[in-house]
This record gives sequence, structure tokens and C-alpha cells, in this order.
Amino acid sequence: MEEFKKQYRDLETKVMHSLSDAIEKSTLQSKHINTKAIKVNIFEYTELVIVNDRLTFLDADGQHYSVFAQASLKDLIDIFNGI
Repeated sequence: MEEFKKQYRDLETKVMHSLSDAIEKSTLQSKHINTKAIKVNIFEYTELVIVNDRLTFLDADGQHYSVFAQASLKDLIDIFNGI
């Protein structure tokens, strides 16, 4: 059972790093804060950015939400695959 937990954490880390790298390479500027972003369309969120070294969703009003607030690992993988 512990091996599955480790594999899950490893996959989660890889996905987070991949999304962070995609944001760093993005040419899209956030509409709300002075940083790079990638467009998303999930749970009313419109952008994924890095704030204080953490992946953060922004909604259409620029409100910040934790990447773990509603999104599952599968959702994050889908976002990465959609880039």
C-alpha cells in the first residue's frame, strides 16, 4: 500500500512541475496580475499562474484559489494535456 502512495506523490510532483514549467514558458500574460499564465476552463477558473511559488487558479474576477481547492490530479493532468 505504501508503494501506491509513493507512486501517487511522485506523479503529483511530476504534474505540478510540468505545469509550472509550462507557465514559465508561456507567452500569455495574466489579465489580473503581473505574471505569466496558462488559460484554463475548469470550475469557473480562467487562468493558472504561479503565486508565491505555488500553482494558483484565478477566476474571471482575479480571485485566487488553491490548485487543490477542487481540482483532482486527473484534472491537472487534463489541463497539462490541453496545453
